[in-house]
Amino acid sequence: SWAEGFRAPSIGELFGTQSRFDQQLDDPCSSHIDTTAPQNFQNNAAVRANCIAAGVPASGSYQQANPQISVLVGGNQNLKPETSKSWVLGAVVSPSILPRFSIEANYYTIKIDGAIQPVDAEFTVTQCVVNNDPGACALVQRSGTGQLLEVGGILGNIGGIDTAGVDLNLLYSTERTSAGRFAFTWNNTFLRNYSVIVPTTDGETIIAREGTEQGSPSQGFPHWKSVGIVDWELGDFGATFTGRYVSKLKETGGNVMNGRLFTDIQARFTPSWWEERLGFAVGVNNVLDTKIPGCVTCDLNNFDPTMYDIPGRYYYARASFKM
Repeated sequence: SWAEGFRAPSIGELFGTQSRFDQQLDDPCSSHIDTTAPQNFQNNAAVRANCIAAGVPASGSYQQANPQISVLVGGNQNLKPETSKSWVLGAVVSPSILPRFSIEANYYTIKIDGAIQPVDAEFTVTQCVVNNDPGACALVQRSGTGQLLEVGGILGNIGGIDTAGVDLNLLYSTERTSAGRFAFTWNNTFLRNYSVIVPTTDGETIIAREGTEQGSPSQGFPHWKSVGIVDWELGDFGATFTGRYVSKLKETGGNVMNGRLFTDIQARFTPSWWEERLGFAVGVNNVLDTKIPGCVTCDLNNFDPTMYDIPGRYYYARASFKM
């Protein structure tokens, strides 16, 4: 299938009042950041010259006082509509030699032109300090002593977003036996690429997001996400075992958030003598109490809530009734 999309900016995107939020940023001009990084004040002459020109002391004594920097956000009345084109190629196979088994695969590619979103503040600071881009530097404010104060992050039409990936789903169920009926489901998403195209003064820059954690605002782009489910039913009783996997993510600065596997269990009872109107269920999410990976750049308690559940094992009980 092929599709073409069009989205006009919303009222909020056009006329939203300017406000600020604090984002976790690393200033390349600061002398205390990781000196093994290739682009910082300590070991890159161009960065050092650009920082000094921006007001940072030439002695190298400057240290970023606060890792959370104000980012100015808000609407933009000059926004243009964003457009998109997408291709999806998929197939489902159910072999006759293996009844009740099917495999579905879909390849997708999506390209958005003029995507409505702000440029990441960390990229803006880096683009100014490392490449001396006038457009980026106009959005970066420093104090008289060189301290990073504020970064502009107003909505705009960035160059675009280009992404592609594969979804692979497998399903198998057994016949009903004296031991019950079993069903097995395995759903996978493989992200091949997720490129954010940002316009610059002298052209454009491509930010490869696949396999990375954006941090602030929190959003991860794992290469592989997978959910496996084993379901069992026998008469009025049933149980489900679920495994959820997220592959590793890399943060700006070099921190690696290793992959995690979470397991959930649920048992349920639906009495047939009341036409299955009444149901009971108990369960445990994150049975093994797997610890979520720490996120250095995330702005919420050092973890990404868009990728992982609230930390810790979780118990629940549920009763339902259908009228």
